[in-house]
Amino acid sequence: MYPDFPKAGINFLLIFSPFLKIRLLSMTKLGNASRRTVRYTIDAIIGLESRGFIFGILLSTLFKVPFVPIRKAGKLPGECIKGSYNLEYGSATLEIQKSALKAGSHVVLIDDVLAIGGTMSAAVKLCKAASLNILGAGMLLEVADCNGGERLDELVLLKVVFTLLSAK
Repeated sequence: MYPDFPKAGINFLLIFSPFLKIRLLSMTKLGNASRRTVRYTIDAIIGLESRGFIFGILLSTLFKVPFVPIRKAGKLPGECIKGSYNLEYGSATLEIQKSALKAGSHVVLIDDVLAIGGTMSAAVKLCKAASLNILGAGMLLEVADCNGGERLDELVLLKVVFTLLSAK
């Protein structure tokens, strides 16, 4: 835990260190957990910048479906759908390419950590604006004290949390 990063009052958890040190995460473990939970046809995995890219690409490989990134504004070429949201320490804008998937595609959103739910909620809204059907949202860790999961319960059909660590 890194106190007061990126600004005073925020405690930042670097998720990579524990995984690299004790090797909790493997493609097989993550894929098996996903397969047991997701019982719909998935057309694509959408990963949120940037750690969601790592886990999302692993899952898209396992499910043999395309991977589509949601990125910070200005990082994707072509026409994009944009959405702004608030973070614990400011605000940001995300975007998805308008032509990345056909309307009606069934997708699962993947990120590493769910805190207050701002980033994931913004991603859900972007996908809805792109006329995508959101089957679920998956993350490796939910910071229980932040109540982000409650926010997602109203937005997605299925919330999958692969809790490998506790952030209390």
